[in-house]
Amino acid sequence: MFLQKKLIRLAPFLSAFLGVIALLPMNASAQKNNLVSFSGGYSLPVGQFASKNLNDPEAGLAGSGFYGQLSYERKVISWLGLRLSGNLNTNTTNAQPLIDRFSPLLNNPENYTWKKETTTWQLAAVLLGPAGYLSLGPVELEGHVQGGWIFAESPGVRVLGNSSTGGVAVDGQIQKASANAFGFGAGASLRFRLTDWLGLQLTADAIGSNAQLKDVKNTAKLNNVVVQEFTSSPKRFVSVVNVGAGLVFGF
Repeated sequence: MFLQKKLIRLAPFLSAFLGVIALLPMNASAQKNNLVSFSGGYSLPVGQFASKNLNDPEAGLAGSGFYGQLSYERKVISWLGLRLSGNLNTNTTNAQPLIDRFSPLLNNPENYTWKKETTTWQLAAVLLGPAGYLSLGPVELEGHVQGGWIFAESPGVRVLGNSSTGGVAVDGQIQKASANAFGFGAGASLRFRLTDWLGLQLTADAIGSNAQLKDVKNTAKLNNVVVQEFTSSPKRFVSVVNVGAGLVFGF
């Protein structure tokens, strides 16, 4: 819900941008100056959110997932254009780092069974920047560097541990939080022309931002007694690498 609200607020800005970009001069020698592409595929998290660190409650929670991307490109000349893109990543959550925080505190942790409750974590981005093109007959190589706004929603995680030998019951929880910040993206695509107006593309992108998650609540209970409870606002580098395929439409 957080990401949807943020993207809706950007709608007037995007409409104005498309109006301005339509006034840019076109490359008269190019067959298709306007390109709309759709792509999707595998999303891999990188950075502090994806790396384990027992001193960082949210570190290591990010798992892999899927992404979708919609982009519009306007070629100003045959080898240079402007690219506007919207990305949405939905990834799984790894609860094991939270379990690892409790294990050193337990007697015979190997005798514990764990129930895990998680929500997905999401990253959305609206990015703008230049794109370059290299045409090799029916094949075109495209590369881009962009900047824009990143929206991230960290996952909610809860683990319940029970011992088969009568040890204390464990209840650990990290509540989800949200953040938005300026970020960057860069990537490339390899495009194969199928018809005059349709092409197939293979894509790779990296998107990241140094975002601050606000008011992340952490709670730990042993035998239903709260032994630790705190709220943090960590600032961390949140990033994904997306690899996928899609279609390109020219007009």
